[in-house]
Order: sequence, then C-alpha cells, then structure tokens
Amino acid sequence: MENTLKASKPFGWSDKIGYALGDFGCNMSFAFINSYFMLFFVTCMHIKPEHFAIIILLAKIFDAINDPIIGAICDASKPGKEGKFKTWIKWASIPLLLSSIVMFIYVPEAPYGLKIAMCLVLYCIWSVSYTSVNVPYGSMQSVISANPKERTELSSWRSIGAMIAQIPIMILLPMIIYDNDKNPKGEIFIIIVAVMGVLGFIAFILLRKLTTERVEPVINDQKTNYLKTLISFFKNKHMLGVTISSVAMLALMMTVTTSIQYTFMIYFKNTALISIATVISGLPVVLGLVLVKPATKKFTKKQLCTYPFVVSIVASAIMTFIKISNPFIWMICAAFMLFGTSFYMVLMWALVADCIDFQETQSGRREEGSIYATYSLFRKIAQGVGASVVAFALGLTGYNSALTAAEQAAGVADKIYFMTGFLPLLGSIIAFVSMLLLYKLGDEKIVEKEIDALLHNDENTAIEQDEQIVKDEVNNENN
Repeated sequence: MENTLKASKPFGWSDKIGYALGDFGCNMSFAFINSYFMLFFVTCMHIKPEHFAIIILLAKIFDAINDPIIGAICDASKPGKEGKFKTWIKWASIPLLLSSIVMFIYVPEAPYGLKIAMCLVLYCIWSVSYTSVNVPYGSMQSVISANPKERTELSSWRSIGAMIAQIPIMILLPMIIYDNDKNPKGEIFIIIVAVMGVLGFIAFILLRKLTTERVEPVINDQKTNYLKTLISFFKNKHMLGVTISSVAMLALMMTVTTSIQYTFMIYFKNTALISIATVISGLPVVLGLVLVKPATKKFTKKQLCTYPFVVSIVASAIMTFIKISNPFIWMICAAFMLFGTSFYMVLMWALVADCIDFQETQSGRREEGSIYATYSLFRKIAQGVGASVVAFALGLTGYNSALTAAEQAAGVADKIYFMTGFLPLLGSIIAFVSMLLLYKLGDEKIVEKEIDALLHNDENTAIEQDEQIVKDEVNNENN
C-alpha cells in the first residue's frame, strides 16, 4: 500500500489558519457545553447531581460509540468535490448548529421526568452531529500534509483555534451568566449558544475554503473490518500511551474546568473571580503555544509531553492537601497544574497523527478515520467519566441543587475544595506514567523514515523499513 500526493499548492499559512478555524468552530459548541451543560441542568433546571452523573455517563458512552461508526463510514466514503473529509464537515455543521441551540431550552417548571429526557435525548442528538464534524476534522490532519514537522504546526494551530474559542467562555460568560446573588441565569444560556453556534458555522465554511487535502486518500477494496483495526490499535503501545494519558487528562485533570464553577460559588463565595480564574488557568496553555516551536528544537515531543506532568502532580497535590483561603494563590496553583498539560495539549494531535502512521506500518492499512475515531471514542468516554465523576462527587459533598450558594450545609464547601484538587492529582499521575512507559516515538526516527518512504512512493524502501522497525521494537522490548 502506498500514499500519493496530489498536485496542489504548497502547504502554507492558508492551511494553518484554516485548520485553526476548524477547532475554533468545534469549540464554539463543545467548549461551552463542556463548561456549562452541567451547570445549566443541575443548577438552573434542578436535576439532582447523582441523576445527572448517570445521564451524562450514558450519553457519553452513546457519544463514544458514534465515533468508530462514523470513522469507518468516512474511511469507506469516496472523496467529493471538496475532498474526502470536507464534505462531511459541510453537511454535518448544519445539524450541529441547530442541536447546540435546542439543548438549552429553559423550562425549569417542566415535569422532572421530562427534564431528564431532555437532558439525555438532546445531548445524544448533539453528540451525533458533533462527531460527524469532529472526526472528519481530526482525520484531515493526516491528509493535509504527510510531513511530521508540518503536522506539528497544524497541531499547534489547532490548539490556537481552540484557545481563541475559549476566550469568550473564560472571560465574558462568567460576567453575564450570574445574577447579583451569584446564581446562574437559566434563560440567557440559549441566546449565548446561538451566537456562538453561528460563529462556529462560519468558521467551518472558512476551514473548507482555506485548507487543502494533499495526501491522496486510500480507497480500500476490502470491506471495513473494524475488529482488525481495534486489535491493531491495542497492539500499538505508542497509541495506548497517548490514549491513556488523554483519558487521564480529560476524565480527571480537566474536571477543574467544571468544578471551578462550584469552587467559587460555594467555597470562595465570589463568582466575580471566575473570569479571572479561567484566564489565569488558561495562560499556561498560551505560554505553551508560544514556547512549543523553540522547545521542539531542543526537546523531543515525548519529553515535552511527559515530564511537565510532574509540575501538575506537585501543584495539584498542594491544591488538595493544603487548605488555601486566598483565591488568587489557589488560582496560581491551578495555573501551574494546567501548565503541566500545556505542551501535551498543543502536541497531542501531532502524536496521534504519528501513531496513525506507525500503525499503518504494522497493519498495512491506511485508516485515518477509523483510528482517529477509536482514539476519539476513548476521549468521549473519558469526558463522560469526568463529567459523571464531578456530578457524583458533588452529590457526595452534600450539595443541594434546590438551594442557593448561601444556603448550602456546613462542610459542603470544604469537600468541594478537596474534590477540585484531588481529581486532577490522580489524572496527573496516570498521564505521566503512561507517557513515560508506553509512548516510545520520542525521537521521531521511526515516523520520519516511514513518511520519507511514503512521500517518495518507494514501496520497496517502505517494506524494508517496516522490517527494520519491527526488529528495533523487538530489541527495545528485550532491552
């Protein structure tokens, strides 16, 4: 099997900006829902936290199942006029816009059973729409360029797009969502998500206009066998390292972005500081974006995506076991905790693309959509577990959604504080260990050799290098 390059304009700024706009569009929907979906249904619609925990876990499992299905369909589909993946984004972006809006219909007096049904069903509809955009978008990175350095640039620009999308969520929304009594205004959510959805829809149009799919997609004559893909996925220890670390980060470390709402409402009793807290916690990721290019000249991607997690471990341990009464000191600790994830967040999509190439050398099949979707499946499950863990833990603290922030029982605030630090601490440890022990593509020699063979369409060279890769892997494991 060989990949060929289409005759097209060279890789450049148009691709970088266009690809960044893709993640901007995705996060106009995803980032808002990830940050405020629980707040809306638990605090505004008055669904009990323990019930929400079950709902979101079931919804995320359903969401995860969508990924390999849609990924397999993408792999089997033939390219359209705009390319293999752009066609999916074109049509799926419409239901994504509509489903994002209807999720936040505010009816707090509706029967409890109806609110439960709304939470579950509307989320599932949105998840199908989002997956139909996000899986093709993520798979595009492997066909925009086959050059590892250019993929690293795309990964960085993707992170820039995501960060820009999160700026209004971090700064503006906390200023307008809460009333004078520090309680969220349920009726305003639908207006906010409608505006953000339209901006995201425009971003998807620009994504399609600016990017170019250069790597000729491989159309497999054989029927898709997802079981083989899944077996190959689990044999790929490098992919497992990235997957486990991503799961730990999303299911445990990033719960701070959800629980921070309750930490400032209940523990610090100052929702006005949420904007400042989210900005401070987001600055390390911006710093990572600035430093990633010079850092990759001195360190490997493995090093940059592994050892900074030690900083996260120390910072989250301080947040957990030392009771900090000053919210600004707490924010600084949270910033250091998230700084440990910054290089990983910027480079993880490049890691995935490299793992996709490595898996091709092992299986002999090019399956960007299916492999990316399998990775996305575990990410979705992790997001569901993370949201479920926060909701369940919130219920264990004694938090009562029917009461205002000032009416919560004694001891609830301290338990919420502990929860906000302890979950990221567990995630930091797991992420560090998985990247340290499993991911072995740090020097990039394996990937770059194979890419070089594919770029020159030298099938014999590729086969010889495949054999050498296997030998190297055996020697590494024996050592």
